[in-house]
Amino acid sequence: MRSLLTVMLMLAAVGCTASDAGKAEETVVTTAIAFDGADYQSDSAKIAHGQRIATLFQCSGCHGANYSGNDFGAWFPTVKGLWASNISRAMPPMSDAVLERVLREGVHPDREIYVMPSKQLQFLSARDMAALIAFLRTIPPVGEPTPLPPAGFEAAVTARLPDDYWRTLKEGEKRGYHNAAEEVAYFAANQPPDLGPQLARGRMIASSICSSCHGAALDGVGEPSGNIQGALAYDDAAFDRLLIESIDRSGKKVTMEFGFGHEAQQLSAAERRDVIAYVRALAGSRKR
Repeated sequence: MRSLLTVMLMLAAVGCTASDAGKAEETVVTTAIAFDGADYQSDSAKIAHGQRIATLFQCSGCHGANYSGNDFGAWFPTVKGLWASNISRAMPPMSDAVLERVLREGVHPDREIYVMPSKQLQFLSARDMAALIAFLRTIPPVGEPTPLPPAGFEAAVTARLPDDYWRTLKEGEKRGYHNAAEEVAYFAANQPPDLGPQLARGRMIASSICSSCHGAALDGVGEPSGNIQGALAYDDAAFDRLLIESIDRSGKKVTMEFGFGHEAQQLSAAERRDVIAYVRALAGSRKR
């Protein structure tokens, strides 16, 4: 059960009185810690919000502009044999519950899946997730089903992994290629800390967006972009420019191996404000 203090904070967040608690709770739980647009009131607005969530998480970047799939192994030889599947064909037979489990837990009903950003999608609010699924349901079937990973895929990839892969193994642990469900478990167990209700949305955005490059705990472990301590060197304007244009303080363009940076995940001004506040507070707490 929620404590009285928690309920009062939640009511205050939406300007409700205690007598409105029964009506307000659903709104607060599903939209207070969510991306802008999660307060949709119509089906069209819900689908539009879901399309924005799909853009933030770069769904078409892997699955293709029409979601008919891509040969992921052709881009990254280490995972030769892996396809970003034709979800325009794979999704329709799935119920919403099954699809949500794929998205949020990295668990497919028939097989292991890899590279899926379920590790980040798990942090979406219920309304963000519902909108994403609603948008995905609008994608028309196109193309042919994509191939499944070949037999022995995981062992073959493990043999090709670089020595610094994942960089989270403890001494004595067996090194292996992680599937999406295993990544979900790792990210759930290694979230950045809760720094209070005022920074909760910034934490959610950082866990779901920033962690893809800066690691589950934003400490650089397991990802190439390093920790977020550099945030302390940025003023508001410079930090905003970094998130909008991927231009750092020196004027250098910052990109990942995919060829793009922050500019591909356009957060709103309010979302940038919240994530900047959280990242600064986190970096400051680690400096002490």
